[in-house]
Amino acid sequence: MTARVIISDPSELIAVLDRLDVAAARRGWRVRRPVDAAGIESRARDARTTIRLPAPVVVELEADPDAAAPDDPIDAAALLSRAPVAGAIPDGARRLHGA
Repeated sequence: MTARVIISDPSELIAVLDRLDVAAARRGWRVRRPVDAAGIESRARDARTTIRLPAPVVVELEADPDAAAPDDPIDAAALLSRAPVAGAIPDGARRLHGA
């Protein structure tokens, strides 16, 4: 089971993913990071310098198999309401961005 999270400003993608990972680890979850996170962040920063808005990035929370209780249902909205992460928005079933 996974839950989707929208990263609203990918120009700080790696820092947001790090903070989201810390919050998710407390629940036995982890963030599935994009393969090219550094490239996405770099392109988003370049877009900002040319006064364009970078497109949001969608990542998924998943159960961490190394965690003590990975069977805990994954709920991005509950996680982010208890431990807000600036720049991270739960997508839920709306699937606002990405496929």
